[in-house]
Amino acid sequence: MLVRKIGPPVFRFVFLAPPGSFGHMGKNKVSDTEPGPPEGPQAHRAIGHEEKAEIERRLAAVEESLTDMRRSHLEGHKWFTTVMFTLVALLLTVLGIMSKSDVREAIRDMKADLRDMTKDMQTKVDKATDEIQKQFASLSGEALKKPSLQISTARGLLDAQQLEIPWASPFPISPLFIRNNGTKRTDPLSIRLCCSADLQGLSNRSTWQPVPSNDKDYPFSYYLHWPHGVGDTIAPEETWTLQSEPLMPIYPVATNIVSCKLQVFYGADKPAESKFVMNFKR
Repeated sequence: MLVRKIGPPVFRFVFLAPPGSFGHMGKNKVSDTEPGPPEGPQAHRAIGHEEKAEIERRLAAVEESLTDMRRSHLEGHKWFTTVMFTLVALLLTVLGIMSKSDVREAIRDMKADLRDMTKDMQTKVDKATDEIQKQFASLSGEALKKPSLQISTARGLLDAQQLEIPWASPFPISPLFIRNNGTKRTDPLSIRLCCSADLQGLSNRSTWQPVPSNDKDYPFSYYLHWPHGVGDTIAPEETWTLQSEPLMPIYPVATNIVSCKLQVFYGADKPAESKFVMNFKR
């Protein structure tokens, strides 16, 4: 919307001379052919046109000034908007760079933490694995260790011996030597003697007590009751000695040849066993 401002009014001064002052001019009248100043309504119209032209000129100047101001304001607004957008773009760029830097730093820290955790976990796993391997080796070694007994007398290994003894003689396998040739301690011992014939006098006031037998080849059985030694365990490489009390004379019934089997139970899958034969001579 344009506001038209009317300029200051134009004043015109008309000097009126007193009568007779310009009398001489009456004599010299202007010729009818010379143009004179406009008078009457025509003169007022001329003055109105000048004022209107002046007013239009001033209004044009005001409009031009307003146009310049509007253009300057628009250019300033554009400049301000450009600067603001540039600053915002720079700020966003800086924030993006800082954000990327923070993310990269966080990722580096996370990777470092993961490496430390993995290294610590690997150390623990290795330690646990070593401990398990040691325990397994120890258990395997213990599992592989077994006791192994060997039965002998003063004549040597009892197994397969042929003993010729006089009729009514003491029990010929005393003293008895039991040696652990294995790598592990034995369980408590249990000793049993199996015979093909009844040995009279073996259980009279001795440590050998008769017990029933379910072995058809050896229907007579005797269990060693030895409170002063039997029941003990034997360490690896240790030899245990069984020294019997003085025995009464022994002899078989209805035969002179007796097959015997001595078994020593010590915790293995099978007992230690020695077979021998006693031949009684009359």
